[in-house]
Amino acid sequence: MQYYQFLAYDSQGKFQKGKILGESELSVIEYLKSYGLTIVKINQDKSINILRGILRFLTIISLKDKIFLYRNLVLILKSGANLTHGLRVLVRSLKYSALKELILFMIYHIEKGGRIYEVFQYYEKSFNPIEIEIIKVGEISGNLIKSFDKLAQDLDREKQVKSEIISSLIYPTIILGASLVVIILVTTFVIPRLANLVSQMETELPFYSMLILNIGLFIGNNIKIILAFLGLTFLIFILLILSKTGKFFLLKISLKIPIIKNIILTLNLRSFCFILESLLKSGIPLSRAIHLTSYVLNHPEIKSATLRIKNKIEQGENFSEIINQEEVFPKFFGGIISIASETGNIVEVLNILQAYYEDEFKFYIKNLMTLIEPILIIFVGLIVGLIAVSIVIPIYQQISTQIEKGIQQKP
Repeated sequence: MQYYQFLAYDSQGKFQKGKILGESELSVIEYLKSYGLTIVKINQDKSINILRGILRFLTIISLKDKIFLYRNLVLILKSGANLTHGLRVLVRSLKYSALKELILFMIYHIEKGGRIYEVFQYYEKSFNPIEIEIIKVGEISGNLIKSFDKLAQDLDREKQVKSEIISSLIYPTIILGASLVVIILVTTFVIPRLANLVSQMETELPFYSMLILNIGLFIGNNIKIILAFLGLTFLIFILLILSKTGKFFLLKISLKIPIIKNIILTLNLRSFCFILESLLKSGIPLSRAIHLTSYVLNHPEIKSATLRIKNKIEQGENFSEIINQEEVFPKFFGGIISIASETGNIVEVLNILQAYYEDEFKFYIKNLMTLIEPILIIFVGLIVGLIAVSIVIPIYQQISTQIEKGIQQKP
């Protein structure tokens, strides 16, 4: 399969452009003609690999689009309509995007006799092995509607969790941004003018007043360089987060901080229960389900423990026994899973545990935000207070000196 870029116009004379996966240029042309498009130009996409790697995140299908796709696939299949016909209707309402590319390729691939799950395998950057496996099992077992519906519900729940995290971070971000704006305004406009005023006074300034004024003047005189440095640092931090090495490095540091460590552990336990429950409910065998679950775990010890459990299950050991052997899992967690495995209620128990750890995760986030917010407010208050004191004191001393001189000059 290769990407082909095309330029065409439709029956109404409007130009259409896009990119589509296909086996050959001829097969792509025939496929586009079936949409009533007249091809103006088509060529194989030979983008430079480095550029494609840099811009890869722009072509990844978003969580919102994935939920939209799964829900529409459920509607098409439930309606009893032919899948490719339903997708043709759907794709006409979409603007050019990565999602439209995927749907066009899905129609093309299905009409060529390919499997639906194979389409998602071509988009491995957007769809993880867990989603692909659930779709594959659903297609083979004839429960594709159930699989797409389950994925839509699961992703919607993931979206809600992410939204709550983002909402929790909004207020601290506003406070931090406000403090940065205050510092910039004070150092660029206020302090230089006050420094000129204070320099004309005959009063000797205290050490901390001189220190604050000199720091303010330095920041004000070099504000462009400082902002450029901060911008570059922020860019490097973002690139660090996007890289595997950077993620691992930041994770190792985060696991050394007590509160953050608990949040990461709780989030991974929740993901373990949530994904394993979804996979088992879809009819995927336990060893395969545990192996797939390891893909979404970012806690190195839990990930390693999960892979060890999978290997031991394949060797014939009992899941209810080996999970208690892994010390990274809390005793309560391992004990409950062990009992559920023996009684055959593991799916129900995993569902309860994921809800429990989701609540725990929200509790930790709330406590962290409760701790961060007053710290940021105090930080801003200290900066403003130090600047105010460093300015008010010399002015007060100058006024006192002038008053004393006035009293001494009186007869």
